[in-house]
Amino acid sequence: MLPIWPPSRLPPCHVEATKMLYSAARRQFKNWAAIPLGFSLLLIALTGPLSAEQARPSTSRTVKVAAVQCSADLGEVAANTKKLTKLAQEAARNGAKIVVLPEAAITGYLSQDGKTDWHVAGRPMEKEYVGKDPAGYAETVPGPSTRHFCALAKSLGIYLTIPLLEVDCRDGTDKPRYFNTVCLANPRGELVVHYRKIHPWPHAEKSWATPGDRGLQTYDTEYGRVGIAVCFDIHFILDQYQSKHLWTMLFSTAWADGQYPAEWFYHQLPAKVKRFDHNLIAANWSVDEKQAWRGFGFSVIISKQGEVLSTAKRIYGSDIVYADLPVAASAQAKASTSEVSGRRRRFRVLWGR
Repeated sequence: MLPIWPPSRLPPCHVEATKMLYSAARRQFKNWAAIPLGFSLLLIALTGPLSAEQARPSTSRTVKVAAVQCSADLGEVAANTKKLTKLAQEAARNGAKIVVLPEAAITGYLSQDGKTDWHVAGRPMEKEYVGKDPAGYAETVPGPSTRHFCALAKSLGIYLTIPLLEVDCRDGTDKPRYFNTVCLANPRGELVVHYRKIHPWPHAEKSWATPGDRGLQTYDTEYGRVGIAVCFDIHFILDQYQSKHLWTMLFSTAWADGQYPAEWFYHQLPAKVKRFDHNLIAANWSVDEKQAWRGFGFSVIISKQGEVLSTAKRIYGSDIVYADLPVAASAQAKASTSEVSGRRRRFRVLWGR
């Protein structure tokens, strides 16, 4: 008998490698007694020793994700970018592989006191707001901010959302269209999703935002399929995404309310998510000091069972919410198949077959 553990105790991918080595051994040696102890060491080198995690079913595999909660000042793109960069770096240092930033956090959504809004000349605006022209602040996609945050995602090896005001001048520079946009960068620094908010919030966005024209956006990560939604979208878009079979929704928001939104984030939103069988990472904005209005804070990560896994610990200043999400079953199966294929290739090189 070979001096190795029984193949029946190995994970599926290791069983496959073991069977291949047994078969090769029969071809290479005339009898089992001639097989040296080195063969066992060879098997360990190819498959690696079994850790406690490997010995358990792969269903326990998880990935750490993060929702960044922070303030953003209207039109202060450089300062906002610096703050978001540091927070993304912190999240990555703490092990997060997917990081979600708040709505329009690069460009700013409203002023922190809730009194200044973006305003395009000729469009209606609520009387409570003072208008600020987005020209000179909004950016193209691709553009400076997407390049910066794609490079950041590459340097950190993470998936990172990129939330900004986008300008599109394809109808002419005298007819700019502005969108509430979230892009997604992958760990290779590629821009893999470009989503425009389909349902702008009428109260604050009728003064500047054009409804998104790029439809639903998904991307298949190695952890599972993700989709993008932005704030007011959530009242409509979950039904629209149902046929996409998401693993996790990346939800950037700048929630506004007359009360603190604990009921929404802790109860109403989880109940919505549970109906659609996917996780949700909700990154909400915050403010730096007490304000007369509400809606900031309470960022959450919600499981597909509708359970709040983690929530922000403060409503003022910056915070990062972390949780470990189980990897999608489809992604685990793909990873297992890929691992077996890789071991087969190494085996063929070693044995010249």
